[in-house]
Amino acid sequence: MSKLLVACLLLTCAPAMGDDPQIKLPLTNAAWTYSADEGKTFTLARQEIKPLAVVSVAAQAEFVVDDLDACGGMFLAADPNLGAAPSYTINGKAVAGPLDGMLYQSIPLDCRKYLVKGKNVLVATGKYTNTLDVAAAVAVAPRLELLPPAAVAIQSGPVLGHVGADYFTVTCRTNVPAEVTVKTDISSVVSERGYIHRLKVAIPPGAKKFSYTLTARVGTASKSEGPFDVIVPGHNPKGFRFVIAGDSRSNPGGWRNVATASLKAAPEAFFFTGDTVSSGPLDELWDSEFFAPAKELFATVPLYSVIGNHEDHAPIYAEMIYSPGGDGRAMNWSQTIGGVLFIGIDGAEDWNAGSKNIKWLEGVLEASKEKFVFFLTHYPAWSSGPHGRGEETMYACQKVIMPLLAKYKVQAMVAGHDHDYERSEPPADKGVPCIVAGGAGAPLYKKSGRASAGNPYSKLFVAGSLHYCVFDLKDNTCTMKVYDLQGKIIDEKTFEARKL
Repeated sequence: MSKLLVACLLLTCAPAMGDDPQIKLPLTNAAWTYSADEGKTFTLARQEIKPLAVVSVAAQAEFVVDDLDACGGMFLAADPNLGAAPSYTINGKAVAGPLDGMLYQSIPLDCRKYLVKGKNVLVATGKYTNTLDVAAAVAVAPRLELLPPAAVAIQSGPVLGHVGADYFTVTCRTNVPAEVTVKTDISSVVSERGYIHRLKVAIPPGAKKFSYTLTARVGTASKSEGPFDVIVPGHNPKGFRFVIAGDSRSNPGGWRNVATASLKAAPEAFFFTGDTVSSGPLDELWDSEFFAPAKELFATVPLYSVIGNHEDHAPIYAEMIYSPGGDGRAMNWSQTIGGVLFIGIDGAEDWNAGSKNIKWLEGVLEASKEKFVFFLTHYPAWSSGPHGRGEETMYACQKVIMPLLAKYKVQAMVAGHDHDYERSEPPADKGVPCIVAGGAGAPLYKKSGRASAGNPYSKLFVAGSLHYCVFDLKDNTCTMKVYDLQGKIIDEKTFEARKL
């Protein structure tokens, strides 16, 4: 490997992949200089900041790169002590992460975009108040970590998206800019070089199963995962099984247990009702709280999801969860699988009477001929949990969406939002059964003290149990069994086919 000289802002630098000697690069320290005059002049001298003064402090380091090909990717590991709203430039280019709107503790950067052969300059800037001196403040500046091509790996995923009659979709994220190849027995598709990879891959029409392998490649270095075996949903003559769960955020251990139990149920498709992570814009949470705990489930069972409030419409949601709508990023979608029409929506959008969303929904329902229809949203129409107090999302759900679902004889609305299990049964003129399945890991809720006022239609409320819902469709019936993690059935209901 050619020699690569880089600076490390803490004057020590270790690649993010740990102590594996094959991915360590030769590193040299770089001298820091500091500026307290908006970056006009830099000096080695310690500079005092007067009490209560607000000063823009810049720290600058020069480093040398001998061989750009020796750098597969790099991270700028941010430090919260770098003042308020820190910013960075490398060779005068403003540093930004792969997805605008995401917040990174370690910002992934493309060596080709920022580095040049020879001398490079990194500048870190932040605003300080009441700091003893500039040098002390910037002594805890971020560090620059570089990875060679040999360190390439699948960081997130693979995550199966929707599956069609002759194709499947899959996404993944690599730790460095790479190309990803998805290979099956009949096809091979290669993504563009980057961090996030979204691929649509052919399978034989009518296939009942397939296997695929992913390979991430940087130059001659590569890392493969798989093969992963997938059952194509809807082709089993004995029936169609799917699982629904929701609200996993902030509890990776609980979510791992729910995902593992869901996988053991052998579903052909998995549906998620939102709130994947604690805070959608915090990039690191998507691996630790959502993708990694459910890796085997997501790699082998197609994921269909609706967005919740905790995702905060973070861009990584649409990039990594390949929906059946539009270009795969649509928040409102529908797809027929195994004789069931599934409809998923972003319940925080405008669903009032006359809105374009309601017109779209009625168009989908009016055209439907399937025996069974299940409607998924994060926000339930009725709930006995703490959210069941007349939230704006509930108003449109009760007054507009539910009557529409009743008109077209939809079997049920399945939602989350409140972290409990509940089944509500409104009268026919008010709507359809409303199931709250919010027990995939998030902190569990108790029944609200105002439950009877917020939800007069509750038939069963279960608090304190993580759970998942298993649906089995055969002929003209679809039976739902809701399990806790001890395998106990906490609810059961059979839905009859629609009579159109």
